[in-house]
Amino acid sequence: MDALFGAQDPAQGFFQLLLKFCNYYIIALLGLSAALSIAFGISMEGLSTGWYQGAIIILAIGILVIVSTFRAIWNEKLKLSEARKATEKRQMRIDVLRGGNLQQISISEVVYGDIVFLKRGYNVPGDGLFISGEFLKMDDGLATINELNPFLFYGAKVVKGHGRMLVTSVGKDTAWGETMINQVTQAPSKTLLPAQLHKVIATTETIGLFISNLIIVEVFLHFKHGKDKHDFGVPEIKGKPTSIEHIIEVIIGILTKPNGKPSILTTSLALLVLGMVEGVPSLVALAIAYWNKKALSDKSFAKDPLACLSMGSVTTICTDKAGGLKLSSQEVDMCFIGEEVIGEDSMIDADVLETFCNGIGIPVLGQQNPGNSPQDSILSWARLKMGLDIESLRESCTIINELHSGVKGSRVLVRKSKDQESHMCLYWKGPAKAILPLCSLYHDSKGTVKAMDDNKKFIFEQIVGNMQSKNLETLAFAYKKVGAPTFERNSITLIGMLVLKHICWNETKEATQAFRNAGINMILISEDNVEMVKDIGDKCGLVPNSDRLVLEGPEFRTFTDEERLDMVDKISIIANSQPSDKLLLVQCLKRKGHIVAMVGVKTNETPALKEAHLGIAMGPLSTENARESSEIIIQDGGFSSLVTIMRCGRCANDNIQRYIQLEVTTVVAGLLLNTIMVVVVGDNPITAIQLVWVNLIVSVLGGIPLLTEPPSEELMNRQSMRRTDPFITKTMWRNIITQVLFQAAILVTFQFKSKSVLRINKKVSETMIFNSFVLCQVFNIFNARQQKIKNIFKGILQNLWLWVAVCATLVVQAAFVEIAHISVSNAKLNGEHWGISLLMGMLTLPVDFAAKSASTFIMYWHTKLHSPHIGSTGTTHSELASNVDPFINLDSTTNP
Repeated sequence: MDALFGAQDPAQGFFQLLLKFCNYYIIALLGLSAALSIAFGISMEGLSTGWYQGAIIILAIGILVIVSTFRAIWNEKLKLSEARKATEKRQMRIDVLRGGNLQQISISEVVYGDIVFLKRGYNVPGDGLFISGEFLKMDDGLATINELNPFLFYGAKVVKGHGRMLVTSVGKDTAWGETMINQVTQAPSKTLLPAQLHKVIATTETIGLFISNLIIVEVFLHFKHGKDKHDFGVPEIKGKPTSIEHIIEVIIGILTKPNGKPSILTTSLALLVLGMVEGVPSLVALAIAYWNKKALSDKSFAKDPLACLSMGSVTTICTDKAGGLKLSSQEVDMCFIGEEVIGEDSMIDADVLETFCNGIGIPVLGQQNPGNSPQDSILSWARLKMGLDIESLRESCTIINELHSGVKGSRVLVRKSKDQESHMCLYWKGPAKAILPLCSLYHDSKGTVKAMDDNKKFIFEQIVGNMQSKNLETLAFAYKKVGAPTFERNSITLIGMLVLKHICWNETKEATQAFRNAGINMILISEDNVEMVKDIGDKCGLVPNSDRLVLEGPEFRTFTDEERLDMVDKISIIANSQPSDKLLLVQCLKRKGHIVAMVGVKTNETPALKEAHLGIAMGPLSTENARESSEIIIQDGGFSSLVTIMRCGRCANDNIQRYIQLEVTTVVAGLLLNTIMVVVVGDNPITAIQLVWVNLIVSVLGGIPLLTEPPSEELMNRQSMRRTDPFITKTMWRNIITQVLFQAAILVTFQFKSKSVLRINKKVSETMIFNSFVLCQVFNIFNARQQKIKNIFKGILQNLWLWVAVCATLVVQAAFVEIAHISVSNAKLNGEHWGISLLMGMLTLPVDFAAKSASTFIMYWHTKLHSPHIGSTGTTHSELASNVDPFINLDSTTNP
């Protein structure tokens, strides 16, 4: 059995993980830079201040290594917890009869041929046959297991009864094991975000190292050609280095400036490590936890923290009516006896009342736990309004035979214990449209039995049609006394009708409409017959138009792989299906490029739940195996909960992209600014401490409002993101490049012109550059809120955290400048200096507007050149140049 579940890797300890994270090339470079910085800093500036820069880099190393280690330990604990639960389940001890001897062994030790004693709370250890005992009621919601229905399957849990089973197969030889091993192909990682974030971080690291290497190459070329017009802070190289000492001197010179302070390489690495490598994942993890709390109600649970985020990218949802489309949310809206509507004060004949109670209660006597069936609300209503006593009926009636025929209702043949066989009674219950044509008599409330001629039958049909027009279901109850144990269809007497209001139909209709608006395809795949599945799909709004395919399981299986791939986008319903059909459907959808969510409740649906990108166990009757195989568990069983989760998932994904745009802009702009200044004047205006400070306030104070931005109205009216779509979109690159070039240009210009124009000294100029750079990031938060539209202030009043963050950033920035003036003798800024810094920061807003307007103009002319008849379609320049950014068309995705 262990081979089926897979062996667990041994857990790694704290020091093992610590060593693992220390063995990283960035850490090695930072360690070397910190050591050189401290050594040269102390020798050049003294012990009092020379160690500052090196200490900052060591702090960055400590944060990266320690925090990464503790996060890895937390993940290890979660994995161990899940593995421990699985081990405890496999080691659960049960009684087994083996070789005539009674033994107590663990579930994993059960073998073929054992006779296992099962009772409430036990899991079935393998496939087998029920051989003796009372009965077994399983958590699968299937029929009761007894001599008439003896088949037991691995994984089901006993919820009622006791008995013995003969084990016929275990482990990988079970039906479940064969499917899991041979057919399920799900890759270990179901969520793209960690890989996407890692790619962004790694790319940013690479850019930083590449820029630093460019500086080194430029310095070497400069000295090779003898163009030493500026003091670059590196040793002069005369000829080819001939000794290790000389090479070391060159490297030390490149890493540090003449005064011992770290160069751009050290500064860039410190920023990248502290800001991108650790800051981004940590803040994103907090944001995901925040949105999970908003998405999940008290009755919902996400086993995987990234599951709600994954729901935002789903393109197809596969479900059975037993899952999210369960019809148990019923209320009795009206009651008819004859043509009369029965109210609170209505007088009903005692015999009619007893007959009506029999008609409601007897068809469910065969169920071991009718309270958990869709009849629960009907039985509750009958107990309260009519005095139904289901236990008395169970004691006084003997069920001779019963027949359930889907949309045609159910027929139960019973005999009262005091009566002879010649006084049997046949009770009918089902949709009024199916029962009324069979009735030739009916009861009125006074107990009179009347003939149902064509005229009366037409009146009853009008009542049913009127209820149906109001999206109400009408159930009819009828009976007939018979003298032989047969199901006769003539001379049936109508007892009455109940009009049911299906609450979940309306909720599901709204949910399916919301999914359809969001570009989500929904497929109903069920084991029921076509008529029943189509009826449920129609009531729940799952069959939007006639071009959707309605198939049956056997037909679906006969198609070739190519034929299934061609038609899978058009399927709406698959009826008469098997569990293997659900797995096959999920695999076809994945091969076609869909991101699939599978909704299930049964043990035999666990292969499809595991295969899907997102498994969802829906409803209180979902089995233990289904819940273990799912990432999201929704106890209330409503599809409206999935809409909420999807909305929050999409919002969280959008917010993470907003935050990444701001973070990448800050990092790249800082790198570019310092690179230009080092190359041109041999000095970087923003120090390592200042860069770390900028990244800190951008990550925390700037990230909070972006990561908590509330959902927009347009969020659920667009297509889902495909797995092949880039995490940083074309629109984001447009915004990043625009802001990076603008910030670098204006701050470099200020560096050269500020002293002559404003009559300020070098220290004031450097402080103003740093202050302006921070304020550019503050105002760029507004730009990052609306990546695709020009009106960046749309919905701005809905996010209180934005204003709190902006005000807090300005306050802490002012405090930082003041503290730097006192502690390290930086320049003090007056009101005029602050005004100029604010003006340079605010210029990021019109620059963003200009970039979006320019792209609109370019897109218009590009469209016009490729569509010469654009005017005939009614599309005008004013319409195209509206508030909507044309890059939204480049970034939006459609269903594959």
